[in-house]
Amino acid sequence: MLKPNTFIIGAQKSATTSLYNWIAQHPDICAPNSLKDYPIFLSKNHSEKEIESFEKEYFREGYKEQKIILQGCVNYMFYRNGIENVYSFNPESKLICVLRNPTDRAISAYNYFKKLNLENLSLKEALLQEESRAKKSQRQKNNFTYKAHGLYFEQLEFIYSIFRKEQVLVLLYDDLKTKPEMVIKQTFDFLKVDNGIKVETKKLNVTGEIKHKPLHDLLFKESKIRKFIVDNFIDPILPIHRRTNLKLAFLNWNTKKNKKVNENSFEHERNDLKQFFKQDIEKLEKLIGKNLDHWK
Repeated sequence: MLKPNTFIIGAQKSATTSLYNWIAQHPDICAPNSLKDYPIFLSKNHSEKEIESFEKEYFREGYKEQKIILQGCVNYMFYRNGIENVYSFNPESKLICVLRNPTDRAISAYNYFKKLNLENLSLKEALLQEESRAKKSQRQKNNFTYKAHGLYFEQLEFIYSIFRKEQVLVLLYDDLKTKPEMVIKQTFDFLKVDNGIKVETKKLNVTGEIKHKPLHDLLFKESKIRKFIVDNFIDPILPIHRRTNLKLAFLNWNTKKNKKVNENSFEHERNDLKQFFKQDIEKLEKLIGKNLDHWK
């Protein structure tokens, strides 16, 4: 049985899609694109049988006895049960996380879900209603917990209570953005594969601005018609890896890369978020041994 032994665990809106794509180009790494953000280990009912089905459908495609079998989900580090399930599945797993300035991350996530027509509140209202919305559904807890997702100290402290620190690679989003070659080399060293392999560092899943809004709304806006089509025609016909690849391809095609959403707006909300995250950042600095003054 092919078992994933390396996981990109988050954080959400921190360039994990790009990182996954970059390191997947290494000949010693098997990384099905369709499993980049599939939450296998967040399910309460995940089992060996379920993993076997994923192995047959996904990992066999492209597997050539690579040393590293990669899987990822940006919500793993956010949910304790996700980390616990990964550990029970493979306690020797290696974990990779990317941390982004939590204020910038929160605003980027808000803009992203606005772009997908999932978010219909102002940022101010969304932040005020975060706790109550998170109790309504799993989807809202996944998507609209803009503050909770950025409490990295709490999340990493729990991860370190289960996994050894040497099993966890902590990267910074700023480094991915400005020094991708250095980050790739660091990641390959962590995985103990040849760090001299050159990869294409194309950015994926940027927030950006959509090109064709009517088409985008037709495919992503919540409606009874869309739900009927998805439930009865798309899901039964297209396996998850096809749906994932098509969704990612469409979002990248329909995003204006040269006209990004202004994430420097929301001045009042930005100041509130900085104050909210300040204490967590100070604890995080001590935990990971990095100066994060530029986040404060």
